[in-house]
Amino acid sequence: MYIGIDLGTSSIKIVLVDRHDKVLEFSSRSIVTERPSIGRSEQDPNRWFEALLDGFDELSSKAEKDMKRVKGIGLSGHMHSAILMDTTDKPIGNAILHNDGRAEKEAYELNEKFPHLAENAGVIAMPGFTGPKLLWLSRNEPEKFKQAKYIFFAKDFLRLKLTGTIATDVTDAAGSWLFNQKKRNWSAECISACNSDHLVLPAVFESPNSCGILKTEFSVRWKLPKGLLVAAGAGDVACGAVAVGAVNENAGFISMGTSSQVVLGSKKFEPKVRNLVHSFCHALPSTWFNMAALLNGTSIMDTVLTWTSEKNIDSLISSAEKKYQGPGHLLALPYFSGERTPHNDSKIRGAIVGLNHSTATEDITLAFLESIAFSLADGLGTLLEHNAELQNLILIGGGSKSDFLAQLIANVLNITIDTCHSSVHAPSIGAARLARLAATNETKRDVIVTLPVSKSFRADKSIHAKYEEKLENFRLLYAHLRG
Repeated sequence: MYIGIDLGTSSIKIVLVDRHDKVLEFSSRSIVTERPSIGRSEQDPNRWFEALLDGFDELSSKAEKDMKRVKGIGLSGHMHSAILMDTTDKPIGNAILHNDGRAEKEAYELNEKFPHLAENAGVIAMPGFTGPKLLWLSRNEPEKFKQAKYIFFAKDFLRLKLTGTIATDVTDAAGSWLFNQKKRNWSAECISACNSDHLVLPAVFESPNSCGILKTEFSVRWKLPKGLLVAAGAGDVACGAVAVGAVNENAGFISMGTSSQVVLGSKKFEPKVRNLVHSFCHALPSTWFNMAALLNGTSIMDTVLTWTSEKNIDSLISSAEKKYQGPGHLLALPYFSGERTPHNDSKIRGAIVGLNHSTATEDITLAFLESIAFSLADGLGTLLEHNAELQNLILIGGGSKSDFLAQLIANVLNITIDTCHSSVHAPSIGAARLARLAATNETKRDVIVTLPVSKSFRADKSIHAKYEEKLENFRLLYAHLRG
């Protein structure tokens, strides 16, 4: 038995799995995002831990007998956050999240002054990365910045609370713009460029390594074995890849959560800085991945839901599906939080055009679902320079629950989209797999296998043809509204 913890932007999910990756029990708790002004996105790290405790208590009560057989815990979490910690290991203010755009000026300056650093960091500096946000903090909140001793990432704050260990893994470090991807260690030049020389950065481990022991108080509270190891774990994207076996250049997937990513594995570090592709360390030693990072995913539909009288996302999408007869007459942009790949535009926002007196909720819903698929097509296009024969991608995350969305993505991208029975739990399962590697002598070939495909959505060629023109109009709309 293994436990995987995934600290997502909108919720924390904890799964208990057996050695066949079957989810025996799980718990989930919502996480509230604070938006103090347009373009800013923050969360209180203390609320993360409160949600973790509550979720673990539930898991323990539902699976008391199985908890005694757990051999390891793995951690996953959203990437790029900036959490300042003081000398008493307490957070100084809120964590600044991946979809926060306040450091636009700082990112621009870093790219202008230090263009050579992008090759080592795996991508140009962007506002959502940790490094530019630290530079912003040093200039705009200097007193708070001077108080800070450590910089933490999301999942590693939970590690500190659970084990007392100050550490991270190569994949979370990779997303900071403070890391040398090829050498897999901190970059002194990047750290200095971001005015962060005085900060103590966590020790960096490969993801399958043991990285702390669960405190006795929690072992007792949750009826877990004493001395239980906690693996280094990985960022949510890398953990998702581990769950579906996408750890080489022949495998790829789409992660559809609050934000979205299109990811292809690689055995070489080959940065594609010009394409705004993120080339980061992967969760297995001597592996990397290339990622098109999109700031907007299922969060778009969460917002659309607030405009309607529908009860939940499922009913919202179901209503649009019932009315669906092909591409809708509205055209939308999904950039509620700006966009990274392929635009690196923190100021662009969402839009919808073509409204008329007969426009209904279903039409607006479809327009934004289509916009999500269009942005995925843009992201995939940045990755396929040398891999044009890609036939299929696995869809994971909350968005994988919707067959309608999966089929829509297949039709727009003109490839087969596969989903797995446990796709929605993929990052948590990946974290549990890393715990298994840390706790046993099994090889990665034994553990990192492909999850069985439960459904395949093949592209409808005729519908794809109709979407090709609309995709071009989507791109033109962005070009006209940019700036």
